[in-house]
Amino acid sequence: MRIRGFPLTIGPMRTLTSRGIRIARQLRQLGLSVVETYPGAAQDILRIPRKQYGLEALQRGLIDLGCNGDLRRRKLTGDELDAVNCALVAKEYASGSYLAIGDPAEIMMVLPKMVQHSKNPKQQRHNSLAV
Repeated sequence: MRIRGFPLTIGPMRTLTSRGIRIARQLRQLGLSVVETYPGAAQDILRIPRKQYGLEALQRGLIDLGCNGDLRRRKLTGDELDAVNCALVAKEYASGSYLAIGDPAEIMMVLPKMVQHSKNPKQQRHNSLAV
């Protein structure tokens, strides 16, 4: 898919991964469904800029996908924008419209479905991702 990820063995990623596992376990104990996603991969699939290419561009991309709320009222931080992106993926997961990759014996990463290629740039985005 040519999506670049982070090595899970570097120090900060180990800490983040451990934290995510702990939080997921707590949420499951409360009876909630937990999905794993990666905002950078989702942004690549949705053809919106990643946060390192500019927060305003990422925010505009999420707005163009139909996201509302604080996105339209104020500038969000990179972490907030990633959270909106993850919520968008979770919404698609809940509706049954998603792509899952990985090892089913471990955990699957949930991503948006691949965007269809089109000669018309306005038709290149997935049309059911509004939240």
